[in-house]
Amino acid sequence: MNYRIKRFDAIRILLKHRRMAERRSLEFGKNKAAKVVVFISMALMAVYLMAASVIFALIANDSRTFTATEILCATLPFILTFDFFVRFLAQQTPSQIVKPYTLLPLPTAVGIDAFITSSLINWGNALWLALIIPYIIMSVVFSYGALVSINLILFSYILILANSQWYSIARTLINSNLLWWALPIGYYALAFSPLYICDAEIGFDKLVYFYANAGTAIDSHSLLPLLLAMAILAATIAVNRKIQITFVKDELFKTKTVKEIKTVRNYGFLEKYGKLGSFLQLEIKLTLRNKVPKKALLFDSVGVVFISAIIITSDIYDSQGMTNFWGLYNFILYGSTILVKVMGYEGNYIDGLMTRRENILNILKAKYYLMSALLIVPFLLMLPVVISGKWSLFMLVSYAIFTMGFQYFVLLQMAVYNKQTIPLNQKLTNNNGADNNYIQMILMGVIFIVPNVMCAVLQSVFSDNVSYSVMLTIGMVFIATHNLWLKNIYKRLMKRKYINMDGFRTSRQS
Repeated sequence: MNYRIKRFDAIRILLKHRRMAERRSLEFGKNKAAKVVVFISMALMAVYLMAASVIFALIANDSRTFTATEILCATLPFILTFDFFVRFLAQQTPSQIVKPYTLLPLPTAVGIDAFITSSLINWGNALWLALIIPYIIMSVVFSYGALVSINLILFSYILILANSQWYSIARTLINSNLLWWALPIGYYALAFSPLYICDAEIGFDKLVYFYANAGTAIDSHSLLPLLLAMAILAATIAVNRKIQITFVKDELFKTKTVKEIKTVRNYGFLEKYGKLGSFLQLEIKLTLRNKVPKKALLFDSVGVVFISAIIITSDIYDSQGMTNFWGLYNFILYGSTILVKVMGYEGNYIDGLMTRRENILNILKAKYYLMSALLIVPFLLMLPVVISGKWSLFMLVSYAIFTMGFQYFVLLQMAVYNKQTIPLNQKLTNNNGADNNYIQMILMGVIFIVPNVMCAVLQSVFSDNVSYSVMLTIGMVFIATHNLWLKNIYKRLMKRKYINMDGFRTSRQS
């Protein structure tokens, strides 16, 4: 007797399996504690958004030019743009975790549908409601009634859901080729075109008036904005589904071709450093000869160039807080995408590395030295900002040294806890993201938040030069003691070597 499971039931079962897989993971105990920290962080973020909504509502109530509904609709493009780029830090594309389910007697489309559904019902999408709902309660409900309020909430939330699908489309295409960055750049350039086509003040007014038209329609009880939002959501889901299915099938069933290597670079100048030089050669070849690490390096370089260009050509980020944020961000960008996954690439050949105990220590040293040398790239790319007079050279040097010392010390701690093998050439269908590593998320929060808070506190008490001197000193201390803390990381890693090796083997793709 043949039994065919319905598509809806299959999607429901797959979603249930994902939840069960996380609970059954060997990482569950460790991740559960880290999840509490992430939950507290999200709760604090929701509180901040609620506080912002109160200020936002007070401004709207005092406005005589626009209604509260029009103001929210005019603000939504900025919210959605910020939401789009924040998703790059955490949200995965459905195709990134689908491979284990391609072995089941189910159409590939069912697996994609399950994870698109998962991305739509994710609690992260509802976080923006902490900003929208209090604002509507304070400024819309009592002035325009419940129907307008419900219409506005649905309109805003549906656009947020559509934004999650737009992110998934863009992220998948960018993963396949960095040239696809032209798509989101072109889209947002078009969406905010009045800002640079006209004079700054006139352009901003035109932008606000254009997007406020949706609020005007909602005020008059029109369902057209809501229907348009639903049409956009349906279109983005359909396009996302088609793209995910196409890319997954292409990667799963493509035939492997062996490329002829025309030239072999041995980097012989590193041989004089002995075993350490050999591992430096290994790190350079791993990065430049394999698709995934090579793309990560290119992606980060493009990001640094893009941010530096914006800082030079505009005054949007000239405030003290934004100067600190982008200065530190540009330096830590390489480490936040490469070092945070330390030992993940080595998981592909971890058994060979473990044949000699000192191999692991040499690898850690090689990674540290190579990533430290790589800091010269963002340093040179940000020199035009210094030449333009917006930043000081002392600030740039102190942030580079701080990153080389304290920031890399924090990131290299992940060598002890990472035990997921990262494929060197396959990206879309790997299952490394199946079990969220919340320790990574916490450390990412540390390297992005702690330095900025430290700078803000120091600059509120001392002069800028004194603050930069403190950051420089902290970095120098960690650089001077790098052999000590690298050995400490190595010893802790070796105590867990069998646990980690088992994790690398089980997560390794065949």
